[in-house]
Amino acid sequence: MRFEGRVACVTGGGSGIGRAIAQGFAADGGRVMVNDLNVESAQATVDGLPGEGHVASAGDVSDSARIREIFEEIDAKLGRIDLLANNAGVDHVPGDGREEMMRGEPSIVHMSDAGWSKMLAIHLNGSFFCAREAATRMVNAGGGSIVNISSIAGLAGMGPPHYATAKGGLLGFTRSLARELGRYDIRVNAVCPGVIETAMTRGVPEAVLKHQIKQQPLRRLGTPDDIAQAVLYLASDAGAFITGQALSPNGGIHIG
Repeated sequence: MRFEGRVACVTGGGSGIGRAIAQGFAADGGRVMVNDLNVESAQATVDGLPGEGHVASAGDVSDSARIREIFEEIDAKLGRIDLLANNAGVDHVPGDGREEMMRGEPSIVHMSDAGWSKMLAIHLNGSFFCAREAATRMVNAGGGSIVNISSIAGLAGMGPPHYATAKGGLLGFTRSLARELGRYDIRVNAVCPGVIETAMTRGVPEAVLKHQIKQQPLRRLGTPDDIAQAVLYLASDAGAFITGQALSPNGGIHIG
């Protein structure tokens, strides 16, 4: 029960990797605030968690005012925050050239201002808004852990440019926060998943997925639990001397 008495906020926790993180944290004794854009999805995750005291909350992470309200709800209902998992994210938005990219054209030629800006708003602004609220509380409490979910796109430039840029930006954000917050015993790390079997990959053509699997030494897609275990390790006392790092469970598709 390595998280007994501790509280986590997991954004994008209504499905996939976020749901697996919430399940793992709760299974080891923690209480969880599950945030998702869809309240029904967040509640479905909460309903399936072991233990008691978990809370579901709906909200767009790119909405600063709403994030402030969610953390005030954490104060009122859970009383503290020990782990923030900045997991909320998308792999495409309207007007980003995705359809043209699937036909073999460069997405940037077709990407609108709104498509570019929305992707960065979700991943970068959202992570900033959540981390600011969490860090404010962790500084006063004397410690905590923040784990940002980046991607091999941020490490190796895989994927469309707006997504790779957003995920790469999270790595710089992680390193800067680690340096700034370390003296308060707040550790900040990133997890950079490879190709994971979630709703996002279901929209990828089968031929593309098969090609990616062949490139991986482990010859399989990752699972949400593969990523959740990395997040929970970094958040636990086992990772007490780790900060400012990017751990990449990716099956070997990117090494280095």
